[in-house]
Amino acid sequence: MSYKAVGFDWGGVINGKPGSFFGESVSKLLRIPHDVYLEAYFHHNKKINRDEIDWVELWTLVLNELGKIDKLDEVMELSKEASVIKINTDIIELVDTLRNKGYRAGLLSNNTVEKAEKIRTHDIERHFDVFHISAETGFVKPDQKAFEQFAQDLGVELSELIFIDDSEKSLSTASECGYTPILFGDYSQLLNELNKLGIEV
Repeated sequence: MSYKAVGFDWGGVINGKPGSFFGESVSKLLRIPHDVYLEAYFHHNKKINRDEIDWVELWTLVLNELGKIDKLDEVMELSKEASVIKINTDIIELVDTLRNKGYRAGLLSNNTVEKAEKIRTHDIERHFDVFHISAETGFVKPDQKAFEQFAQDLGVELSELIFIDDSEKSLSTASECGYTPILFGDYSQLLNELNKLGIEV
């Protein structure tokens, strides 16, 4: 397979820990199975990713569905802590290395306009050829259109794209879209996965 572009998620890949850490913290706080939490969260999260509601409204919807609205303040505190930008510099260096080797690189994130503005204040956008935020594009992962538009703007076919995300949900349409997914765990695992695909960095 001849790859020409590599795409990166923001939260849990470029910034902070993988989302599973946050989800497990919320599940533990609510004392519910993790899969029950995920089902409720993903039932509503497209609204926040399209900037239709704010975070308080999102968590109110999720917690109401779970019968845990009394935990709203505590969940909001966890969410606030998780929203602090902590950039994984190893990943940014990897992006730069890939581009220097001739690969196109893009960021594709389900996020709000407000978060997009915060990301830009950290001078992240200059590292990428394409910078897609769901609230700005209107396309939310894992919808196929999000990846089609992403590949089109990168100037590659979907079959020429590798996409890295910490969320299995976001990668769930990879086979029907035609791109190659990598579920992110940590930096060394990512390098190993890229190497298996013939991407030497």
